Amino acid sequence: MTNPVYQIRSQIKTICEKEGFSLVGFAEAKIPEADLANLEEWISEGRFGNMDWFAKDHALGIRNRFENLGLTPRSAICLGFVYRSDASENILSLMESKVSRYALGSDYHILLKEKGNRILKILRTKFPNYKFRQSVDSLPVAEKILTRESGIAWQGKNTNLIHPKLGSYFFLSTILTDLELGGPDPEEIVTDHCGSCRKCIDICPTGALDAYKIDAKKCISYLTIEDRRETEATESFLKWDRKGWVYGCDLCQEVCPWNANVAKRNKVETTEPGFLPRAFWTDPEFTNKKALTKQEFDEYFKDSPIERIGFEIWNRNLIQKNEKEPN
Repeated sequence: MTNPVYQIRSQIKTICEKEGFSLVGFAEAKIPEADLANLEEWISEGRFGNMDWFAKDHALGIRNRFENLGLTPRSAICLGFVYRSDASENILSLMESKVSRYALGSDYHILLKEKGNRILKILRTKFPNYKFRQSVDSLPVAEKILTRESGIAWQGKNTNLIHPKLGSYFFLSTILTDLELGGPDPEEIVTDHCGSCRKCIDICPTGALDAYKIDAKKCISYLTIEDRRETEATESFLKWDRKGWVYGCDLCQEVCPWNANVAKRNKVETTEPGFLPRAFWTDPEFTNKKALTKQEFDEYFKDSPIERIGFEIWNRNLIQKNEKEPN
C-alpha cells in the first residue's frame, strides 16, 4: 500500500510543477546543528558586512528556530524555478557594464509570490486543517539549507545550490507548513558533485570564497547591491577589479562546469517570460548612458530587482566601474 504521506507529496509536487517550478522537494523544518554552528561563526566573524538585519535576535529566532511565523512548521516544501535562458547568455556576452542574469528580467519576488499565492490557495483548500506560509527572500528563513536538506540540489563550494541537470541558475522559494510531509527519499538525494574542482574559488577577484564559505562583505554582489555606504563602498570598489559588474556578479557560476553542461547539453530554458531580458539591454539609447536620472531609472527598472538599489547607487556603480582601476 502506498504511504499516504507520499500520496500527499505527489499531489503537492504536481500543483507546484503546474506553476513552473522545476524542482520540488520536502524537508523537515529544522536546521541541522552543524549549520547552526556555521551560521553562528559567520555572524561572530562579521562576514555579513553591514547587513545588520541578519544578526538581529528576531531574524535569528526565525532562521534558527522558526519562531513568530504564525505557525509551528513541521515541514518545508522547497522549490526551485529556473531563470536561465539563451537570451540572457547572449546579452551578457555583449555587455560592458554587466548585470547578474537573475536581474535582467522582472523581479522574481513579485512573480514567484504570484505563483506561490496560487499554490497556497489550492493547498489551503485541499488541506483546510493546516497552515502554509511562503517565503521568497521575504522571511529570514535559511532557504538554501532547507533546500539542500530536501535533497533536490547540493550546496556548491561557491555556496550556491547546484542541480546536475539544471545547474545553479534557479530561484528558491520555500513553503513552510505544519502538515507532516517527511524528509527526502534517500534514493533521490542529490549528493555533492564538486569534487576537487575549485574554479569558482579561483575566479573570484576579491577572494570572497573559501570552500563552501563566503565572506559577504568581499562579494561583488554585496558591494554593488547591499553596501550603500558611499565612502566605504568607493574604497572597496577601487581596491578590487570588479570585472565590469555593476549589479551583482555571476563569475563563480559562469565557470561552474555544471552550468557549462546545462548550456551545452541540456539547454535548460526558463518557462517564465517575465524572467527573459528586457528589450532595453540591447538599446544603444540605454547602453550608452553614463548615468540615469531618477525618472529614467524608475522607467527602466520598474518591477525589476534593480529597482531596490535606487538610481543613486546605480549611478555610483556605473561611474566607479568606468573609473580607472589601480594597478
